[in-house]
Amino acid sequence: MEKEKTTCPECPEFNVDVNDMSSHYINFESGCNNKSIVLDAHNLSSVGRFLTVSLTVKSVSPNKQIAVGLQLYETTGGSKIIKGHKMFAIQHHNNCCSDITLSNIHFVLPEEIAETEDTSNICRRRTFSLETTSHYVDLCSNV
Repeated sequence: MEKEKTTCPECPEFNVDVNDMSSHYINFESGCNNKSIVLDAHNLSSVGRFLTVSLTVKSVSPNKQIAVGLQLYETTGGSKIIKGHKMFAIQHHNNCCSDITLSNIHFVLPEEIAETEDTSNICRRRTFSLETTSHYVDLCSNV
């Protein structure tokens, strides 16, 4: 007796018209574990900046997982305001301590939240600070 092949139902494409500051809810239906999202980038009314960061963690022990966190702040009117954060769990499998580099970490920084009221001038100065932290997640050896 030949076994019947079970097929996963086709997941419909999800189209979104991207407008300034909009939210879209995406539901995964039963039996669907892959979804394609199409974002049409038109009707954009805001400007912003794009920050790309690279970071090297020095002398990481072999086969140990580390957690790396980045917090980006903007100094506005004497206050430090968080603008974004990123977190990573990484490791290497070399036989000795090695440096691990994280490249192309991106932050999107809209101008409408900037320090001055004139959002039409993208060239004005903005001041940011980036705080980083890293630590081992697993210190115990597998025996």
